[in-house]
Amino acid sequence: MLTLSEKLLLLALHDEKGSVVMSASQALPYGLAGALLLELYLAGRIDISDKSIRLVDSSQTQDALLNEVLVLLTDSNQSQNAKYWLKQIHGKVKGIQARLAEQLVQKKVLAKEERSFLWLINYNRYPTKDVEPEQNIRSHIKDVVLGGSAASEEDLALISLIKASDLTGEVFDKADRKQAKTRIDSLTKEQKVSGAVSQIVEEITAALVVIMAATTVATTVS
Repeated sequence: MLTLSEKLLLLALHDEKGSVVMSASQALPYGLAGALLLELYLAGRIDISDKSIRLVDSSQTQDALLNEVLVLLTDSNQSQNAKYWLKQIHGKVKGIQARLAEQLVQKKVLAKEERSFLWLINYNRYPTKDVEPEQNIRSHIKDVVLGGSAASEEDLALISLIKASDLTGEVFDKADRKQAKTRIDSLTKEQKVSGAVSQIVEEITAALVVIMAATTVATTVS
């Protein structure tokens, strides 16, 4: 069984090249940070109140990445908003993308290929080994967004992260993208799942938009 963050990464990786698709290259690191926060919420470790994320249960999970995020939250003396925590996770939890990719290698979903640039710089690529998990994710998301299937809390979280990470064009065919974007907006606003999930998804998505806008401006100016 794949975690929310593993699913997001899997959708963002090019099947053959094993690298992140261009459209998601800037947003994905923060999208993965958001996925970890949402996993903690779904696991009952955090909640949101007055737009601030607060720790409600500091007990360890079975996931090393989530436990590192829990440590950050535990060490903080006050509640902070989603934007703050996305930046903290992105900056202080090292190698999120690579570690998630390695988890998918261990689950035999991805293969690991070691490469080098000019025989000096070594790096890894993670092409798809087993296509079925990603196909199942894509099929289910399309059923929810376009087919009207009921959305679970995790479905809503993943769909929102797909949008925030600029992966809508990667997941949906060109002919369906306009309709998909409209339906995603509707799904994230309608009370199809608990209000708390809708709220935390909304806060994280809004924070991602602000962070990515600032990153784009900084890149353009520099």
